[in-house]
Amino acid sequence: MARKRITRKKRTHEARRYQRAIETDIYRHLDIIARVDRITAGIARDGTGRIYMPSQNTFEHLRPSSPPQGIVCHDGSFLTFKEIFRYDYPSADAREPIILRTEYSFHYQSPPRHFFFRYDFHPQLGNPLTHPLHHLHAGGWLTETDSLPSIPRFPAAEMTLGEVLDLIRVNYFLA
Repeated sequence: MARKRITRKKRTHEARRYQRAIETDIYRHLDIIARVDRITAGIARDGTGRIYMPSQNTFEHLRPSSPPQGIVCHDGSFLTFKEIFRYDYPSADAREPIILRTEYSFHYQSPPRHFFFRYDFHPQLGNPLTHPLHHLHAGGWLTETDSLPSIPRFPAAEMTLGEVLDLIRVNYFLA
């Protein structure tokens, strides 16, 4: 039995639905959130969705001195993120399409603690031996540092925004 072709309208509909689910994940965590900045989101003609919190430019230029932005928590820590996704078949033999996340990054930063962690998945970068597909960066920085360390990279499980927000809640607000 041949698979159904996915129309542009269906891809766009599912991408919008996924964007709403992302927003729902954020608002499920209002007990730890002081402020939520505007989400920058878009869907290309081919149905590929992009979400940046708060924007691509801000996300790509985070520094230890960056002010709290994105999802700002009550203690001054903050979470910024990006997700790139597409509604498609996960494999050649799959019968049903799903949302496939082709890239993501969830960056949590606590300026008062001089600490950050970031879960990444960007398969187009790096050598899999030294740059695992799904990985975690975690560390601190000295006061005079102007950049965040990119190594070490710890292999990690695939993460979602909801899982990262739950991790923040449990480890920083319930501990």
